[in-house]
Amino acid sequence: MIIKEIDGIKHYINPKFEKIFDGTEVRESTTPIITPTEEEIQQYESYQKIQTAKKYLSETDWYITRQTEIGTPIPEDVLSKRAQARIDASY
Repeated sequence: MIIKEIDGIKHYINPKFEKIFDGTEVRESTTPIITPTEEEIQQYESYQKIQTAKKYLSETDWYITRQTEIGTPIPEDVLSKRAQARIDASY
């Protein structure tokens, strides 16, 4: 093992990786770059939209509880956003 101290922190390095660690050796990535298809992009965007809607509903559930328990009205903007979120969250 090689010990290198950087900013007061000791790093224990396998000699085989020393050049990689200190930046003197550059390696090309062996990981292939995979470009998603248009369908995969649409699926991901749809998934994100559903998750965002579910998150909003979850975060605003307390308005419903508060109205049920003590009768405080729910603001109109929250009601309309929750209605849209229910539509968006349904697949």
